Amino acid sequence: MAEFDFEQPISMEKMRDYRLDRIDEQMKNDGLDCIITMRVDNVRYLTSFRPNSPNLFYYFRYAAVKAVGDDPWALVASGDYDRAMTYMPWLKQKVKPLPMDPMLSVARFKEVFSELGLTKGAKIGVDEMGFQLFQVFKETFSDYEFVDGRNTFARAKAVKCAEEIYLIKKACAIAEAGTQVAIENLRPGLTEIEVSAMIHNEMVLRGSEGGHTHPTQVNSGENAITLVRFPTERIIRNGDFVLMDVGCCFNGYHSDYCRTVMAGNPLNNEQKKVYTAVYDATMAAIEACKPGALTSDIDKASRDVLRKAGYEKFWYFGVTGHATGICLQEEPIIGEASVNGEKPWIIEPGMVFCIEPSVHLPGVGGVRIEDMVAVTEDGFELLTQTEYENRLLLK
Repeated sequence: MAEFDFEQPISMEKMRDYRLDRIDEQMKNDGLDCIITMRVDNVRYLTSFRPNSPNLFYYFRYAAVKAVGDDPWALVASGDYDRAMTYMPWLKQKVKPLPMDPMLSVARFKEVFSELGLTKGAKIGVDEMGFQLFQVFKETFSDYEFVDGRNTFARAKAVKCAEEIYLIKKACAIAEAGTQVAIENLRPGLTEIEVSAMIHNEMVLRGSEGGHTHPTQVNSGENAITLVRFPTERIIRNGDFVLMDVGCCFNGYHSDYCRTVMAGNPLNNEQKKVYTAVYDATMAAIEACKPGALTSDIDKASRDVLRKAGYEKFWYFGVTGHATGICLQEEPIIGEASVNGEKPWIIEPGMVFCIEPSVHLPGVGGVRIEDMVAVTEDGFELLTQTEYENRLLLK
């Protein structure tokens, strides 16, 4: 990020300290002595280490280990070791290369456990690890108690500091810049791939990290009804809904939002009716994002609108939204409590949500309107600003 004499850039050090304090607090609440992660987003949360295209590797190539009150250890692919040692002084040389063979990697963890001075009976949370490696872990480290550490990370990451929200806003601005280029150039005759390329290219030029977010989703016509979820060679036609679900990653933090626009002119009034219902459902859910409310309140606000409009059974899996941060989709998930009977979360200031009700109506089209909001002390702040397709709103 560029620095200017007329603005105060955020403090990355302050953000790193905040994240480590959050995970320490949650580890204490959960009775953990240590936590291990092999999820690249959680490795980054603990260490600020940016992985190198993790999807290219056949196995987990990155890990982080942290004991309560201690600095984290980063275990990285051998090709990333020099970078971590050279450009990441905040790790204080607590970096080790992680062998590609999962069985050999156990030796590295043994070295780290020794450095941390973990004693017999230590309770260690694990959020994600390959089954084969975990079996060897339990045999090799039988003196320790291993438990599920996923909730520890989920709760720690749920409330963001001002620096994290700043980076999310930057990611939103980049995604919106890409979407705006597509909206301005959209016309019947283009393919979904061509529109997706416009968005993707603009985001990369404006600083989006490649390979660490979902592919730019552009679906039109029947592809927006079944929701193919990746762009195809389908040629966009007059009267098609064009659904553009866009996200990017900036300095580790994600945006995820969607606009549905019309190519050419609408074909019938039912298209306007569907669009208006989804718009109203999105606005109702956003208004429900306030401290002290439950995630189920947000879901109900959106669900009630779509039910009244007669579209509830055409709702995409009945999920209203999700949290977003250093991972594209974080807990809490809004709507799953309603569907599966899970306990809802209490909304707190600092939480960031993507609100994304959608309707996919056979013979008419698919519509999703997704916005990002940050919960404040007295309400919410809308983080995405792209205009809606106002000509489709019923007055």
